Amino acid sequence: MRYAAIIALPLSLCASLASAEATPEGAEALTATLQTYLGATEGVVSVTPKEDYYDVTLDFAPLIAKAPPGVKTTLSPIEFSLTDNGDGTWEMEQDQAIDFTMSVPGTADIVVNVANLQSTGTFDAALQSFTSSATTATDISLTEKITDANTKTDSNVAYSVASMKYDSTAEEGADGGVDSKATYEATSLSETMTIPEMGVPITLTAATQSGTADITGLRPDAMYKLLAFAVANPDATAAAAQQATLKGIIKDGLPLFAHLGSTGTLNDVKVETPVGLVGLTDLSFEIELNGIVDEGLFREAFTMDGLSLPAGLVPEWAAQLVPTSLSLDFKASRFNLAAPVAILLDTVDLVNPKPNTPEQDQALLAALLPDGVVDITLAPGSVTSPLYTVTYEGLFSAGPATPMPVGKATVTATGLTAVEQALAAGPPEMTGQIIPVLKMAESMAKPGENGALVWELESTATGGMLVNGTNMMGGQ
Repeated sequence: MRYAAIIALPLSLCASLASAEATPEGAEALTATLQTYLGATEGVVSVTPKEDYYDVTLDFAPLIAKAPPGVKTTLSPIEFSLTDNGDGTWEMEQDQAIDFTMSVPGTADIVVNVANLQSTGTFDAALQSFTSSATTATDISLTEKITDANTKTDSNVAYSVASMKYDSTAEEGADGGVDSKATYEATSLSETMTIPEMGVPITLTAATQSGTADITGLRPDAMYKLLAFAVANPDATAAAAQQATLKGIIKDGLPLFAHLGSTGTLNDVKVETPVGLVGLTDLSFEIELNGIVDEGLFREAFTMDGLSLPAGLVPEWAAQLVPTSLSLDFKASRFNLAAPVAILLDTVDLVNPKPNTPEQDQALLAALLPDGVVDITLAPGSVTSPLYTVTYEGLFSAGPATPMPVGKATVTATGLTAVEQALAAGPPEMTGQIIPVLKMAESMAKPGENGALVWELESTATGGMLVNGTNMMGGQ
């Protein structure tokens, strides 16, 4: 949502323009600065000096006109003001509506509207980032129609948000680059999907959403140079011809960022389906990943609480078997992104692309997985219903260095007796095969705290699967 803020970032080149008064010379310098990144196409950048600030308009229509034939795109001119504080910092203000459309006949139609976007911020030229910023947006909507190339059928999705607020701060990173923190809030979120295979629309709504976004070690200079490269080389052929420049920008900018993390919580979630209303008290998520570094990391976690289903969807005897909460925390680590990217930057030829040889693929895999495996971690998670609670955690390693995934996991359960009693009240044709499986699982468990049942699981490279020390698969 921070269109103007993103475009205003290159003001670092204007650090020497320390003047409280807006002047024609200052306007020319600002124009040249922005054209460094957006190109010198006539009509794209317009800067007008006022008494003590500059009015800036960025009209992307001349650049859009260079798009491939058949692609029709429109975007409102981006308008904001800049005030030179005279100390290497600038104040930015924006207040406007935003409209965007893109149409690719027979493929996609997208429309984005923002009734009002207000943004303020202080940009530090030395830091190349906003040390503080605040953005609010109201009446946000997005509609998209995607056409299947084979069936020629359309899938339609419509999103809307009543309001959104985004605040951020940034400072110099302890290990280089820029560290930033942000918080956001949104109200009255809605998404409606109409997909041919479903036949009827499904609508998801949430009363509010809030969360955080943190990034460390961001290299803004690399981001600006990549923007400038994309503007100067808008098609694949032009980019390929300048691949040495592109590779240099990426090499100099690595790791692009060190670490990125984001959290979010949706409250009062409702899903309108053909069989009735499905609800959640809240849905939370957490995502984190490292940049292009030796210590690769990707983690995703989510928690669902307060699940409710439409009346009559589940028979009465099974109602308390349905989970009301669920949590899952998944992490992949012990891989290296920096090494294979370095190989690709040295070997890939965009002008004369060729498929990799088996030896090249093997070298890339060895660079990606220096230990021959990737670690998959399941942090403690759980599934809970009124009758039972199941918890789980584990660590597995998989990859070319081991014929089979190797690792250990622990599963703990309470309430299985109550589950069996509930199943016994159900029709034998539906529950008859489940109860024996549960009894067999109970017989293999070992006792835990407070009457819990525990299963210690272990998989071996030779295909063994141990449950509390007993091999169930015949491998070693």
